Amino acid sequence: MRWIFPLALLGSCVILLPGRCVAESLPGSTTADEQLLQAANVPTDGPGLLDFFRKRTLPDAEGKRIQELIHQLGDDSFETREKACHLLVAMGTAAVSPLRQAAHSSDLEVAQRAEKCLKLIESGSGATVPAAAARLLARRNPPGATEVLLAYLPFAENEIAAKEVRASLAEVGIRDGKVNPALVQALSDKVPARRSAAAAILWKAGSAPQRAAARQLLQDPDTSVRLQVALALAESKEKEALPVLIDLLGELPQPQGWKVVDFLSRLAGEQAPSLPPGNDESSRRRCRTAWSTWWARHGADLDLARLDKEPQPLGYTMIVLLDRGVILEQDSAGKTRWQIEGLQKPLDAQFLPGDRVLVAEQEANQVTERTLDGKIVWKKEVLGPLVAQRLANGNTFIATQNDLLEVDRTGKEVFTVSIPVGEYLMRAEKLPNGEIALVTNRNRFVRLGASGKEELHSFAVNVRTSGGRIDVLPNGRVVVPELLEDKVVEYDPQGNAIWEASIAQPIAAVRLPNGHTLVTSMTQNRAVELDRTGKEVWEYKSDTRVTRAWRR
Repeated sequence: MRWIFPLALLGSCVILLPGRCVAESLPGSTTADEQLLQAANVPTDGPGLLDFFRKRTLPDAEGKRIQELIHQLGDDSFETREKACHLLVAMGTAAVSPLRQAAHSSDLEVAQRAEKCLKLIESGSGATVPAAAARLLARRNPPGATEVLLAYLPFAENEIAAKEVRASLAEVGIRDGKVNPALVQALSDKVPARRSAAAAILWKAGSAPQRAAARQLLQDPDTSVRLQVALALAESKEKEALPVLIDLLGELPQPQGWKVVDFLSRLAGEQAPSLPPGNDESSRRRCRTAWSTWWARHGADLDLARLDKEPQPLGYTMIVLLDRGVILEQDSAGKTRWQIEGLQKPLDAQFLPGDRVLVAEQEANQVTERTLDGKIVWKKEVLGPLVAQRLANGNTFIATQNDLLEVDRTGKEVFTVSIPVGEYLMRAEKLPNGEIALVTNRNRFVRLGASGKEELHSFAVNVRTSGGRIDVLPNGRVVVPELLEDKVVEYDPQGNAIWEASIAQPIAAVRLPNGHTLVTSMTQNRAVELDRTGKEVWEYKSDTRVTRAWRR
């Protein structure tokens, strides 16, 4: 059974902001966002979009009421807790964002009841419609768009919707170099979400006085504001933001703590502490102390310019020995740098910042993140994982035979798509633009849209082994190991073979930055590097199956 979806929803893209892509309309046509909104009976004109967001925005007094009700979720009285839960659910999507924060409360009763409220509210809702409305509103840019989006931001359904709203604010709030006064006023707004959004935007595009005002929010009393402002400054190489981020590790809930740790690990490289962010006060303090020690030792000599630099090849090769349950890494001289043992059928792996490794352990029914000595620092239980991929947003993309899912740092599923009956997955990968590439048991390479429901195109391939990713190149070409044909083939997006190389029973193949291809061979128990002529220029040999290999 194939994915059959209307291709009219697809189309070309125009990049408005880094990492943000919206459908570009042709004369007389409608965009995918417009079609989605029309299907949801949402107006697509400027005034109608403004009204859409106004209806989903509560007065500030109501926002205060939501916080009071959330506090009552932990009341000593069962009746009070039940009533507060009922009232929060009745408030609908406007209560979602505060409830998401409450779900990470150190008060277990509050956290559990907040989760219960969220499930009841979100049973029929999502971020797709408001995200599309925010993008389209930025294109329409009617008068009042900045003010309306700022008012709505604290009530965004989830972080996906909030991210789109912040991106739209960056477009409508600054036009032709002129800053909307509402953004400047939002720096002193009572609501943290508005303060942090305004500060991040003005830091990047405001005047010198506005940037100075944004910088002051590094001392904001609210942790979420300090986090967003510190990240914005740190990304622009402002060193003073790093101690703020480190100090926040002692206060932040674990999902936000991971954001900080992942960012700091990009800077620290091999000196990064291996201690994960904590989920209780004691472990949070330990994590903060570890990073404070790192900062004391390396902060003075730290070069933030490395954030812009492409990682330089180290010549390290990570290898999976499937039957032994081992992942190891060798340097360019063939010396083993580290080795993790005791894994249960590791079908996929990824080296992460901070000297950690993400592993899909199929027979253990889990995806684990481990230190180089094998200690588990994060785990998600999932039946028979084939693929584990850490994304740029800190989430983890996982594929099983029947499902595609994305989970956040708490293990909560934020995206899931089931495969049509009669077809199952063998390989999968989430691409930088949000699309999904996969190979199915029906010998098809399939490229899906970001929703996981629209099939963009497909063509025939002959992949015979399951597990791991399929290497899609930036130009859309695909490198495919075809085991029974004893060759690796590079296909263009239309499925035309444009390059191939012979090798006995290839299992996995990845294109290296130098243009060579790294391949593992089923019967020969080895990994080889092939140049563009197919000549072998490097080899790793074992006495057991070598099933995966990556170079960094």
